[in-house]
Amino acid sequence: MMQTGTVRFGATDISYSVKYSVRREQVGISVSPDKSVEIMAPADTPEVKIREIARRKAAWIYEQIQWFDRLSLIDMTKEYVSGETFLYLGRQYRLKVICNGTGPKIKLSGGYFEVTIPEGIDVNDQKDLVRKALLQWYCSHAEERIKPILARNARRLGIEMPPLNIKYQLKRWGSCTKDGMININVRIAMAPMSQVEYVVVHELCHLIHREHSAEFWALVRRVLPDYEIRKERLLENGWKYVL
Repeated sequence: MMQTGTVRFGATDISYSVKYSVRREQVGISVSPDKSVEIMAPADTPEVKIREIARRKAAWIYEQIQWFDRLSLIDMTKEYVSGETFLYLGRQYRLKVICNGTGPKIKLSGGYFEVTIPEGIDVNDQKDLVRKALLQWYCSHAEERIKPILARNARRLGIEMPPLNIKYQLKRWGSCTKDGMININVRIAMAPMSQVEYVVVHELCHLIHREHSAEFWALVRRVLPDYEIRKERLLENGWKYVL
């Protein structure tokens, strides 16, 4: 059984479809890359409850749609050649590929990412080597930067420091698992530290409140009183953080 509805957020009308299932126990919402919105609900869920949930989640739905809008702006055609620019902690650095070493080796020197690779490598293999070197560098440095933030804010929340996993993701900036592990997107290392801290605190607070409830956002605000500014900056600029 399928039905449709509309929820308004600001001046925007958001259409959604509702899919009922006898196997579902809770209401869930998904936003697809084509920006279609689907609400999955248990078979006996009243329509009025669906509308209320859509209204409460309108801001979150709108954010997901905005993200997919910005995702279309991302330049996915990085060539990993000298002259390209990459962000690190909000600053822009130019890539310099040096083909005279045994590498791959990478260092941040002045305003450059210097990547040294062996000579005589096929162009496609060269790009792959440079990309892997950059990804490894970002993962290592993201972990170094994030661990102190994680430890400091875990203490503020009165919880133990959770295990941390840094990995590449296209869409999500962070997540936490049922067993308490924090996953952080390596691309956040391209953002200024204020946005990095917002993502870390956001996921830490999910260890206490799993849903984006009023209690969850109140806890985020207690830790980061200016979280809304940080969140908005990440929404505005996240499409630039391309690796």
